Amino acid sequence: MQKAHKLSLVICVALVLVLIPAPERVYAQWPPFRFDLTPSYENGRIIYRIRFYSRVDWTMSHVTFKIPLPEGTRFLEASAQSATYVDFDGAEVTFFTPDLYRPIRTASFVVEVTDPTMTVFTAHAWIAWQGDQPGDYLTGDVSIDVTKQPLNWEVPAFSGLQLDASAAVADDLITYAIYPSNVGGRRMWDLKINVAIPEGTTFLLAEAPPSFVTSFDGREVSFSTLELERWAEVGPLSFKVSTEGVTAPFAVTHAWAVWKNVGRGVLAEEQTRTGDIVVQPHAWQWVASDMIGDVPFYNYDLTSIALQEDEPGLKIIFYTVGDLGPVGEPLRFSLYIDSDCLTDTGRWKNYRGVEYWVRYDHKRGRAAIIFLDEEESWNWAESVGVDSLAGEKMVTVWVPYDLLEDSRQFCWVGEVSNTTQGFSPNPPIERVPNREDPRLTQYDDEAEVAATATED
Repeated sequence: MQKAHKLSLVICVALVLVLIPAPERVYAQWPPFRFDLTPSYENGRIIYRIRFYSRVDWTMSHVTFKIPLPEGTRFLEASAQSATYVDFDGAEVTFFTPDLYRPIRTASFVVEVTDPTMTVFTAHAWIAWQGDQPGDYLTGDVSIDVTKQPLNWEVPAFSGLQLDASAAVADDLITYAIYPSNVGGRRMWDLKINVAIPEGTTFLLAEAPPSFVTSFDGREVSFSTLELERWAEVGPLSFKVSTEGVTAPFAVTHAWAVWKNVGRGVLAEEQTRTGDIVVQPHAWQWVASDMIGDVPFYNYDLTSIALQEDEPGLKIIFYTVGDLGPVGEPLRFSLYIDSDCLTDTGRWKNYRGVEYWVRYDHKRGRAAIIFLDEEESWNWAESVGVDSLAGEKMVTVWVPYDLLEDSRQFCWVGEVSNTTQGFSPNPPIERVPNREDPRLTQYDDEAEVAATATED
């Protein structure tokens, strides 16, 4: 009886955590856009490709990029899609978009190297915009070393649909939550999102807000709607499965979406998918998936991150698309913890104010937790070694709760870096999640604590 009561408590609270966001926490979106400036080098020329899309539900206008010409180069040409105007004044390349109704995907400019003594070229952009919240923003420097092997990789083209997923595991129950967002600035028709239930599990039920319709064909859960309006953020689309009788160590699935675009100059039909959602049945876990293919090498391309109760500590599991390789590969896995979920305390990190840095260095095969000092700098003198284990496609780190001041409710940000020095530009950092929705990065073991207290 006590076991059944404990299970019901765990399930109820876990489902509440999945389905209800915390209304008292406010997260600023800054900057209110995504901007990528990607250089590549060939035959004495550097090509800078630009991609930009809004992260807000109001129309940005008078969007301007000003990019000073890198030292030691000469301007050759620039181009952009029809709604964006291009100019060069002898010192800066300017891109101007009167009204941003869709992402900028094809803007670029080309320079020629004129100083043979220079090998590293650096560029940055100043960005300004008008609208409901006008502002300006100076990006960080982007460098390319023309003596190194070209990375030969481009940031994936923006999909009109941002698709994120999470899973909550409580004993013999898994609750999946899908969060679709229309970030492309165009209406979508006939959107359909499918998820195959993991092998051996039993489908229980599916739920979705209006206007989505749910169905289950015996193998796949489907969520469909006739229209997803511009900038719409929907969610969660959720479903539950039972893992009773499942003996496999992992339950794996992913979500994929297909839709039709409205408007000229865009693909008639598009599709996208989440990364694999990897959970361990019969545990207490919170899992967030990540888009695959958003970094150039599979050995640090995350599919998901899992946080798991492992008394007396927290287990953090990073799952990757490809094998990590032997210890010695230049990979660094990080989980930053924001103990109070407030952005105005701690050190700013991808829309969080973090106080703890849990880090695994695959180059040395060691893990540590590093603490923020009073000056909001990482105090390496106080870093403490923690247990870790690296497998072919996963890294596991155990952190005792006493090192987190017994904090069992927190927010987090995940990162992986490939620190190889053999390419230029350097491989980009892998970040999880890809958006700042707080529902994806809140961890709370209140269900387990409440159940244990009741049993006692």
